[in-house]
Amino acid sequence: MKIIKRLIILFFAFCMCSNAFAQEDYNYSDELLTTTFKAYQAVDFDMANSMFPFVKERFLEHLKDSTSFTNPYDSLSKHISIKYSLDSVVKTYTWSQRDPGCCHSSVSYAQYKNSTGAITYINLKDKDDGDQDVFILGVHHIEINNKPHYLLLGWGTCCGGKHYSTAKVYSIINGVLQKSKSAFINEDYIFTEANRGQDIKITYNEEKNIVLF
Repeated sequence: MKIIKRLIILFFAFCMCSNAFAQEDYNYSDELLTTTFKAYQAVDFDMANSMFPFVKERFLEHLKDSTSFTNPYDSLSKHISIKYSLDSVVKTYTWSQRDPGCCHSSVSYAQYKNSTGAITYINLKDKDDGDQDVFILGVHHIEINNKPHYLLLGWGTCCGGKHYSTAKVYSIINGVLQKSKSAFINEDYIFTEANRGQDIKITYNEEKNIVLF
């Protein structure tokens, strides 16, 4: 009887430990945002338009939490694009804003770590871009004048059967991630466009430290 009691005690102790470990491994932010975006991407355009403000607000609530910077978001990354710089200073998030128009609208944010270690974020939608929306395809840590910069490569498409690629360079100045105004021979970014049936892609060659397009 004593052996049975000991086995029962050990069994419940094992279950309690298992539950504790399961709760520790449970990624609440990842699961909640994944559920939110799955619902947003599954409904029709009218419903998606109504849901958009709520989805964006919920997303930004998690982005404001500094712990989201180190969250791998394994499940969420299957529904939105998440990119990192190799030095773990910049992290981008891009997702499609669902609408019935011929343009592919996007929402893009960057989280970054400044020199004090504080985590903050910015909206990557640039007012100088007009109606161009891009999806971030890559984030590259580069050196310019021995200072760290970040090359963001993007792609987008809109009406008229065109698609385009972009390249922009950012750096952290006075604790704020800012776009360079002269990274490309006095130009603040590269823009190249072609018909949708044509291949188009800006790439970065790390060995030669050059942008190809």
